[in-house]
Amino acid sequence: MLTVDVLVIGGGPAGLAAAIAAHQNGAQVLLIEREARLGGILKQCIHDGFGLVRYGEKLSGPEYAGRCIELLRSTGVRVELGTMVLDVTPDKKIHCVSREKGYQILEARSIILCMGCRERTRGAIGIPG
Repeated sequence: MLTVDVLVIGGGPAGLAAAIAAHQNGAQVLLIEREARLGGILKQCIHDGFGLVRYGEKLSGPEYAGRCIELLRSTGVRVELGTMVLDVTPDKKIHCVSREKGYQILEARSIILCMGCRERTRGAIGIPG
């Protein structure tokens, strides 16, 4: 069973920031993302306005995500894409599954939940009219 200091669930803006910060503070970090790519909601935000504080320039969501992903890659933080978390137990065991590795149980000293939100259409949530 793999054990890490910090396990981050979610590879969107919050997950990327959490993984980078944990690494910068000396933790061994694993980031798990259920989608095939990192970036989360930023991949859909084609308007600009991101990056003004951090980079001093206007970036679209995908551009901002790309910079965060490059920063994450430069840290050597381990990332598992296409991995769905099935359960998080009180004793900090993470049950997850992926096509590549199958069913796994991971263990972490700390778990950071960064799953964000997902917008659904009116039809998807069953609102008529």
